[in-house]
Amino acid sequence: MTSIMEERLQSFLQRVCQAVATVLQLDVTVVDHQLRRVAGTGPYAAQVGQPVPPSSSFAEVMRTGKPRIILHPREDPACQSCEAATECQETCHVSYPLEAADRPIGVLALVGFTREQQQRMSDQAPQYLAFIEQMARLVENAAENIDIARALQEARDQLRGVVEAVREGIIAVDAQGKVICCNRAAAAILRLGDVDPVGRQLSEFLPHAPMLDILSTGAGYVNREVTIPSPAGTLRHMSTGTPLLSNGSVVGAVALLKSLEEVHQMAYDLSEGQPDQPIDHILGVAPSLQQAKQLALRAASGSATVLLLGESGTGKELFARAIHYHSPRGTRPFVAVNCAAVPEDLLESELFGYEEGAFTGARKGGKPGKFELAHGGTLFLDEVADCSLRLQAKLLRALDRGEVQRVGGTRVLTVDVRVVAATNKDLEEMVRQREFREDLYFRLNVIPIQIPPLRERRTDVLPLFGHFLHKHALNMHRTVPDVARETARLLEQYWWPGNVRELENVAQYVLHACRGEVVEPQHLPPRLLRSLQPAEPPAQAAHGAVCSACHGVHTTGAGGGDSGNLITSAEWERQAIADGLRRLGKTPRAKEILAAQLGMSRSTIYRKIKEYGLH
Repeated sequence: MTSIMEERLQSFLQRVCQAVATVLQLDVTVVDHQLRRVAGTGPYAAQVGQPVPPSSSFAEVMRTGKPRIILHPREDPACQSCEAATECQETCHVSYPLEAADRPIGVLALVGFTREQQQRMSDQAPQYLAFIEQMARLVENAAENIDIARALQEARDQLRGVVEAVREGIIAVDAQGKVICCNRAAAAILRLGDVDPVGRQLSEFLPHAPMLDILSTGAGYVNREVTIPSPAGTLRHMSTGTPLLSNGSVVGAVALLKSLEEVHQMAYDLSEGQPDQPIDHILGVAPSLQQAKQLALRAASGSATVLLLGESGTGKELFARAIHYHSPRGTRPFVAVNCAAVPEDLLESELFGYEEGAFTGARKGGKPGKFELAHGGTLFLDEVADCSLRLQAKLLRALDRGEVQRVGGTRVLTVDVRVVAATNKDLEEMVRQREFREDLYFRLNVIPIQIPPLRERRTDVLPLFGHFLHKHALNMHRTVPDVARETARLLEQYWWPGNVRELENVAQYVLHACRGEVVEPQHLPPRLLRSLQPAEPPAQAAHGAVCSACHGVHTTGAGGGDSGNLITSAEWERQAIADGLRRLGKTPRAKEILAAQLGMSRSTIYRKIKEYGLH
């Protein structure tokens, strides 16, 4: 910046950069008109005095005299021609030209190196641009007047404006614990009301604030869940504290605060990848499916607990998400838990959370459970029948009273959660066998919705198969093949024990096996083709044989040869069940084993036995 950029001004710029970086949690750098770095924080602190490539975006900003926001450095044209592009670690920056006496004297920039900084700059780009413009004016005035005192005051004013514009709570104290900064968001989280804390000792109203420990230890903390008493009651929020250093000494501390509601919403957004979709996205025209969809749509408008019943792979989670989508809670979190996929000793802490020190390996600060994360929204308990009897009692309390208690904790937390449960097991039979609590069963079974298996809605097989072919062909960037008539016939006749999930898997297999324009039978998975081949008849049933793969009965010739014709699905289904009852007996346990062998649920096997008169 010519002779104007003397040592005193450089020292001033470096202090301003450090102050801005501390508060905004973004790095700051300044280059002069010769593209030499004259101030910087973070990775750029060690590069002060070094040149910046003339092909960089800083050179373009100084040449054009226009500010520039870059949120995707690897894609932005201004960065693609930069000779240092391959070494650059920036994820975003906003740069502003500096002028004095109508001539360029340098560039000022706010820089991010993480995805979180990139997202924050994207969300608040106008505020950051306005702030850096005012900072540029301050630097330009300082360069002309070397009026550091006035420049610092202007910097404080501008910093105060930016701090107030930031959504997170920001509070800072000096070395003696006196509050030097507190934005409105922090005041709201700390329930300070109309009290202005600036100039007061933080210990007067928050004596147990963890940021006060930083002044004595110099150790910061990240994303700590804080529960502290205050005159306004118990405060609970998430906090990240950082020491403020000068010449290696702690001269203060700054803390970023987030409300737990915002943290829970963020956790949901990051962990739940599948979007909620309307009921119309559940494809199928079979009357049984349409009836289930209509009932789900009516249930969505209320707040009663819904119990989804159906075999594995029928789309129970799709129904749960559709119910949430159409409910008044549709804009709030939808949190799903597969009770069968989480080990028994971890499921309780997964659902209800745990406090710090609750068990060996417990995370510092504790962890909220799924009930807390779903506050205000919907909690989907998939495979709820796999919960232990002890855990069922705690679930019942949460459903009845809306109260949860973390593992290892004593505080009772109130949550507002609508529960949608699902199972592929016969809960009534489990209640009779004392494997499931009767009171919890009735609490869950307020609105039961039976989702039919795919074999009971065969008219939907080909349309669904075509949908999955289009979906995955698009992902593979290939044309969608046609389906041969014989292939379609085989798909309609298959038993589909894995239901819609298995059908989608077959569609993906076909796209890899078929490289031509027509899906022929040989392109289907071998296990599917084997299951549709006639089997040798057993001695006690020479007229037909039960296929172990598809559980169907195929006709055979007099000499045991294959006639090539299939009897109706109802006939071989009845024959398969009758044969199984003869082999295993008719006890409840025998029927449960038979249901597993035939790929049915216990409720389905009982219904089929009654339907075919096989009592």
